[in-house]
Amino acid sequence: MIRGHIRGLGSRAEVKVFGVQDPGDEAELRGLYPGCELFPRAFPKRWFRGQGLRQALVEQAPGLDLLHAHMLWDHTVWATAHAARSAKVPFIVSPHGNILNVEPWWPPHKVAYREIVLKPLLKNCAFVHALSEREAEGCRRFGVVCPIRVIPNGLPLSDYSLRRDPELALETWPALRGRRVLLFIGRLAPLKGLDMLLNAWSRCLHDPSLRDWILVIAGHDYRGYAQQVALQVKALGLEGSVILPGPVLGALKQSLLGHAEAFALPSRTEGFSVALLEALSASLPCVYTTECHFSDLAKKGGGWEVQPNAGDLSEALELALRQTPERLKSMGAAGNALGRAKYSLERVADQLLDMYRTALGRRGLPPPRNAGLAYHKNGAQKGRGPAQTAVQFSWRRTGGGWARPA
Repeated sequence: MIRGHIRGLGSRAEVKVFGVQDPGDEAELRGLYPGCELFPRAFPKRWFRGQGLRQALVEQAPGLDLLHAHMLWDHTVWATAHAARSAKVPFIVSPHGNILNVEPWWPPHKVAYREIVLKPLLKNCAFVHALSEREAEGCRRFGVVCPIRVIPNGLPLSDYSLRRDPELALETWPALRGRRVLLFIGRLAPLKGLDMLLNAWSRCLHDPSLRDWILVIAGHDYRGYAQQVALQVKALGLEGSVILPGPVLGALKQSLLGHAEAFALPSRTEGFSVALLEALSASLPCVYTTECHFSDLAKKGGGWEVQPNAGDLSEALELALRQTPERLKSMGAAGNALGRAKYSLERVADQLLDMYRTALGRRGLPPPRNAGLAYHKNGAQKGRGPAQTAVQFSWRRTGGGWARPA
């Protein structure tokens, strides 16, 4: 998400990035976010505290027009809020789905942190940025009283017309040749519903006519969960119909998207999935759960939305697998058209800039020239995402309003 924001805002604003790093992550993070300021992850590590991050933000916040924090329960969010309050600049937070479900069984320490730290912090936000209307509802149940702005994720418009050659994927995994491919791309984590997906897949393959399909589950391991996925594949006897290639990136990822005929995302919870948008960009029809909060896609004929359980999932998967290639392409085209119309990075950047201008009281001005941005990535949880953002616009106050600096 943060890389998307940088790409979308980059030509219209100067972006400043701060981040927390685990040992061994520095080269990767500096490659992803050139010019970022990184701080070593320190005790208490479960709070994802960056040593020296708070002080750096406090020192630099007076030169920033606003701060935008990502995630919710981490030290980076608290540190960003503290710096914003100290410098008297607007503060925005994106929870990334972390308060979608307010549960009565939350442990006491989490309830205490919510009441003592998060509620006062969120009360002073200029905006909470939600990825979907469902997340906005969760924010209100959580107790958020500040304005909530719903802005989804997006991909560059050019991605929706990208030509994807399947040959690289076929060379890498010869077992895909002559097979129809159902694809999952994402973290290999319990919340992604991969156990449900494998159980549903096993049920589908009881029908011999569907055995020309193969399931590819690609992504980074999350806390060793990939081993559990592999064990379940073996226990269900699916070794010949499931491939676990690990993370796929760049040209190989695009090639795999180009060879697939359909996409599955059986998540138990999501903020707003970039993986689904990538499937739309590749014109793949999707089987996904209601917890992905993307009902638009099924309504437009681009896929099947189901409840997050193996029974409903297996029915939808069987229906998808029985479709002709031509029918799946037609459904994929409908999803691609939806992505172009509503989920482009260019549209998202416009919405972000409008939120920032509103927070700064500058609505209606021409686009700002500069913006700065900061993030956190937990290296131990690949793909977990950013934890905090700062945005700086190059404008100054004048006697009669706001003017671009000379």
